[in-house]
Amino acid sequence: MKGFNTHRHESNPKEKELHDKFIEHVSRNHDTLSRLVLGSSKDDNFPKDYLASREEKIAISAIQWLGSPVGQGFLRDCGYELKE
Repeated sequence: MKGFNTHRHESNPKEKELHDKFIEHVSRNHDTLSRLVLGSSKDDNFPKDYLASREEKIAISAIQWLGSPVGQGFLRDCGYELKE
């Protein structure tokens, strides 16, 4: 599981950090991206639906983008700042 544009990780370690931490979080907590994005079913054991592989990559890439200079600017505009 990985996002798009991982070639940028080498030149922007903050993007790599967010990308990797998000994947680790999902794996460590036994959540699926589908459950995080779409919510749980009524019995809470399964996601309401499942994301396609491309949709998973889009979600991971959105988190990665927050580590980019533009993404960090967006966070600052919203009153948030990433810790170093």
